[in-house]
Parts: sequence; structure tokens; C-alpha cells
Amino acid sequence: MAILKSKVLWSVLAVLILLVVIVNVLPKPLDMDLGKVGNGKAAVVFVYDPNLAVSSEQAAAMNEAREVAGDQASFLVLKAGSPNSAAFRGQHQARVAELLFFDGAGRLTGREMALLSADEILHNLSLR
Repeated sequence: MAILKSKVLWSVLAVLILLVVIVNVLPKPLDMDLGKVGNGKAAVVFVYDPNLAVSSEQAAAMNEAREVAGDQASFLVLKAGSPNSAAFRGQHQARVAELLFFDGAGRLTGREMALLSADEILHNLSLR
């Protein structure tokens, strides 16, 4: 009985350790707070459409760029079709799968269609 309790205890402990490792390895989700545009840092906004395969690939490249950039820039996602996206998209004439680049004052400095590599994103943000 003691051996069985010991195996159960070790199994539970192993699962908990595995979960902690997985949570720490997964990238943080991209921010959706468009209020960060114009907050003094450069920003990139990706108009994300979950129905497009390129959107997942672009999100992965943005995560990679965010790791390199750290706190120097904001990496934001605008989900196409969400109620709060219409005004922003209209104001900037943004299309689905497009990346919009802003300076620290919130001025639109460029736009590119996906798929951009992490290096291309950093270059457009003037971080490379």
C-alpha cells in the first residue's frame, strides 16, 4: 500500500511539474489592447482572421519578433470581424492579414501584407 501511495504521489508530482514547464514554454498571447498605439513605443497591429492559414503563421512570427524586441515595441492583434475592430480598420483602411506599423506618437508609418518574418517586422518597426 505504501508503494502504491508513493507511485501515485510521484505521478501527480510529475504531472504538475510538466504543466509548469509547458506553461512557461508557451508564448504569451498577443495583446488586443489597441489603446497601446501611440503610448510612446512603436507598435505593430496585425489584422488577424482565424479563417486564414497565414494568420497563424504571422502570429508565430510576431511572437518571435516580440521576444527579440522585448519592451521596445507593442505587438497587437486586431481580430477581423470583432465589433470593436470596425472603427480602427475604417480609420486606417486596414485589410485582413495586414500589418500596420505605428511610431511612438501613434502615426501610421507603414503597412505590409502578411506573411512577414520576425526580422522584417523588426525592420519595419525600426528596431533592426
